[in-house]
Amino acid sequence: MNTKLGADSRPPRNYLLTLPEPTPNGPFHLGHIAGPYLRMDVIARFLRCRGDRPVVVSGSDVYDPWVPLKAGEEGTTPREVSARYHARISSDLSDLAITTDAFINVSEEPWRARFEREVEHSLAHLRGRGAVVERTERVLYSESARRHVVGAWLLGRCPDCGAGTASYFCEECGAHFLPENVVEPRSRNDDDGPLAWREIDSLFLALPDAERLDARLARMSVPERYRATVRRFLAREGLAVRLSAPQEWAVDLGRTEPQVPRGLFSYTGTFMFTRLAGEIHGMLTGTGVNAFAPESDVVTVTSLGIDNVIPVLVGIVGTSLMYEDMRTYDRCLITDFHQLAGEKFSTSRRHAIWVADIARARNVSVDAVRYFLAKVNPEAGPASFEPAEFLAEAGDRLSGRFGASLAACHRRLPERPGAPDGRLMARLDALLADQERALDSPQVSTAAAVRAFDTWCDTAPGPDAHPETAYWWLKGAAVLGWPVMPGFAQQTWTTLGGDGEPRLSAFLHPTAPVTAGGPVVFPRPTAADLAPCLPETLGSPVSPVS
Repeated sequence: MNTKLGADSRPPRNYLLTLPEPTPNGPFHLGHIAGPYLRMDVIARFLRCRGDRPVVVSGSDVYDPWVPLKAGEEGTTPREVSARYHARISSDLSDLAITTDAFINVSEEPWRARFEREVEHSLAHLRGRGAVVERTERVLYSESARRHVVGAWLLGRCPDCGAGTASYFCEECGAHFLPENVVEPRSRNDDDGPLAWREIDSLFLALPDAERLDARLARMSVPERYRATVRRFLAREGLAVRLSAPQEWAVDLGRTEPQVPRGLFSYTGTFMFTRLAGEIHGMLTGTGVNAFAPESDVVTVTSLGIDNVIPVLVGIVGTSLMYEDMRTYDRCLITDFHQLAGEKFSTSRRHAIWVADIARARNVSVDAVRYFLAKVNPEAGPASFEPAEFLAEAGDRLSGRFGASLAACHRRLPERPGAPDGRLMARLDALLADQERALDSPQVSTAAAVRAFDTWCDTAPGPDAHPETAYWWLKGAAVLGWPVMPGFAQQTWTTLGGDGEPRLSAFLHPTAPVTAGGPVVFPRPTAADLAPCLPETLGSPVSPVS
């Protein structure tokens, strides 16, 4: 076990944590945040507290076809849309205290040249291994719109599960498919007129045999249900993943037919973005070594939702195996979708709680939002943000029971604390070990990390506790709470005289408390406080559960 209080002789370990590339065509809602984004921030904070060196890299999927679709709706350009919402998403992440070391827009300098250079280098490398192939496929074409009906413009039903789909993948089961395999295909735009099938030549990446890829996914502890999704995809589409699509807004891969654009398919472009993220790690750490280089000792972790299973497990991991001169990800952490009151978050129906709204809501603590999302999360299946349950957790638990314990211990703080009680520290060390198993693992559970924090809080010392006990219990709450509730943890750590962020290496050094500011106070939100954030789709006002 690496987690321990006080000085640690183990050298710091380097990590690269990559977040999904969100499409910059709108702001973030809690459904976006609740899975991969919050999860990776929780992991990064835990690793830093433990003494390791995580680097978090993400960026916008600016070339996703939904960007030009949004530009058409707003009467502007894809470049303006991607720049504006890239900045908005960055702000949304910051609003919920989710930090990155680099959040990049690959359509803007200085990253554009680096990304296009990586695309060119990767394709040359893969061509040299015979991994780039040309295939003829059928796509629908609208003569009136002079547009291939692909990407965001293609609607239909999933060939695997029958659910309604948009673009090349199914959000219900995670399947990906060729446009010609969409059931009952049609255009999003009713004015596109009669559609006709056309044959075009597209580029694909050849993949290693299915057994080799499945064996690699098994070694990464990818759950069987997602490996089954990959096997179905390979059985239907063949050992290939799309590399180009007939779209103008993309990194140009060169045309063979004047009227048929050949742009880098944005989902496969995540492979090149991954390699760029590895380069950025080398830049930021000063090693100059790509985190995915064969000689690298960096632990590489990515987090994704089920809609990105094929792009990541096939497009990145599978292509990495074909690339040969690189390591694959060490861990791929997959989450299901987060729901709102039992229904999927939906921007089109406005069934959403927007990050910017809840982060600024009266009496709603950002820490409380993070705490609830980490506790009620889609790790093992769909989870739902229930407003009444959130009010109960934020009010009864955080503002009520936990708030009372914080106030009682703060009143008992000594002017200069002495050494901690051994039994108290043994209990804390055991809970830190629980958090380590929950957060530094192929199967991450933020809910288990919250349980460790809750266990510590549920055994808070009473109002007559010895001042030393009050001090060390508060300090323990700060380190256990830091991954999930950084605002509370940082303020508590600082109040206890600690420097910088909470660190296990500094834990056992007694510091003189600075008590002038008082304890952290969690506000108690009401249904009226939360109501302005809730969509009309929820109907009647919400009351806390009893």
